[in-house]
Amino acid sequence: MSRIAPLLVLLALAVSLSACDSGDGGTGPADGGGDSRLTVVTSLGVFADMVEQIGGGRADVTALFPAGADPHTYEPKPRDVQKIIEADVVFVNGLSLEPGTIKLIDANLPAGTPLVRLAEVAADEGRVALRQFGEQGHLAAEEEETGEEDPHLWLSVDNAREYARTIRDALSKTDPDGAATYESNFEDYEARLDDLDAYAKEAVSAVPQGRRSLVTTHDAFGYMAGYLGFEVAAVVAVSPEQDPSADDIARLQRAIEEASVPAVFAEPQIGPESQILGQIAADVGAEVCTLYSDALDDRAPTYVEMMRFNADELVRCLGDGGGN
Repeated sequence: MSRIAPLLVLLALAVSLSACDSGDGGTGPADGGGDSRLTVVTSLGVFADMVEQIGGGRADVTALFPAGADPHTYEPKPRDVQKIIEADVVFVNGLSLEPGTIKLIDANLPAGTPLVRLAEVAADEGRVALRQFGEQGHLAAEEEETGEEDPHLWLSVDNAREYARTIRDALSKTDPDGAATYESNFEDYEARLDDLDAYAKEAVSAVPQGRRSLVTTHDAFGYMAGYLGFEVAAVVAVSPEQDPSADDIARLQRAIEEASVPAVFAEPQIGPESQILGQIAADVGAEVCTLYSDALDDRAPTYVEMMRFNADELVRCLGDGGGN
């Protein structure tokens, strides 16, 4: 794969940076000249937002992925190595969402520094139920079931609560002096997630049952669909790393026509698949709308705002007045 060479370069750079690091990789907050805040690194900006909500003023949080970056294809940068070396705790999703970045983290994270795989921790503890790609009976992806587990759990608010719970526990273990603060912040954030849950379900109740089929760029919305009572009807590709064939595109167009959807949904961070979806939508007379999955931006700068946007967009595009 073409990503191997850049990763090797970064790993070589990490050796020299590690040699210059005078710390021994202890598990407590880094000694930052009297700054007692935790230095926290996350992969996705979505997780950085969650950590900021729970960590509050006790955590200095950095996301490795810049705003709008696709975690499936983003390649780590040399500057990311030093961030990893200096971290007190690192949060990733796991379940093969960001494999290249996790390789870099594994190679450079000091001994004793926690690496928390949010989806895997919640699944191992039985607090979330995993789905597989293709599980929702995609009309255009019947031959594409991979047996791989879908990593996009946070797109269900129920699962996001479990991510937040895992973050609280990891911060408290890393910084026991801040446990009371993390618990209080978690309770406040959980209340906001409860409000979000009520808002999203009330909003999408306006979408008729016959219009609850989603056609999207990649297979990221199975958890959200199940949570809100929709079905994933078709996807351009299971993963953004896959190039759809001519047969795939033909099946996708047939699926859109069969599902009679008034709108399809592109993702801001995905380019080629969104272009393909837009071309097919033009051919069948469907509107192209937007759903957020992996990446935040100025229009959806936090997890709560992202999910509110998604709920509103589902109503706008698939409600009685949506489409043409």
